[in-house]
Amino acid sequence: MKLGWPAALVLAAVCGCSRSSGPPKVQAMPVKGTVTLDGKPLAGADVVFSVADPPAVFAGRTKDDGGYELHGLAGRESALKGACKVTISRLVKPDGSPLAPDEAPANASATEQLPPRYSQFGATKLSATVGAEGGTFDFPLTTK
Repeated sequence: MKLGWPAALVLAAVCGCSRSSGPPKVQAMPVKGTVTLDGKPLAGADVVFSVADPPAVFAGRTKDDGGYELHGLAGRESALKGACKVTISRLVKPDGSPLAPDEAPANASATEQLPPRYSQFGATKLSATVGAEGGTFDFPLTTK
């Protein structure tokens, strides 16, 4: 699965890989789930799990059915354990359509569709505790 630019950028920034000559190598993680908004699948949302110690982020984008699978930098799979802070963001164009995976939000005048309680790292109340075997984490979001 190809990561969108937000997820790849977050992975590179947090892990110090921005100096590499190419995009970071990513691999699927044993964490998946479904994101819904008001009971309907939420497609095109970026799901990010952040681990504090050692600092790492794992990200995935929801498909049409709202399902996601997290990805991380190759060789960092052991860091996806324990308490994680979760953010879910969905940037859309002014007409409400989702961004393409390689489309820059600034170029598309994109805005955040989800409330800060889901989409902003400092405001999110979403969390997950990931065990050694990974797991399935569903997030039923609401607009109210």
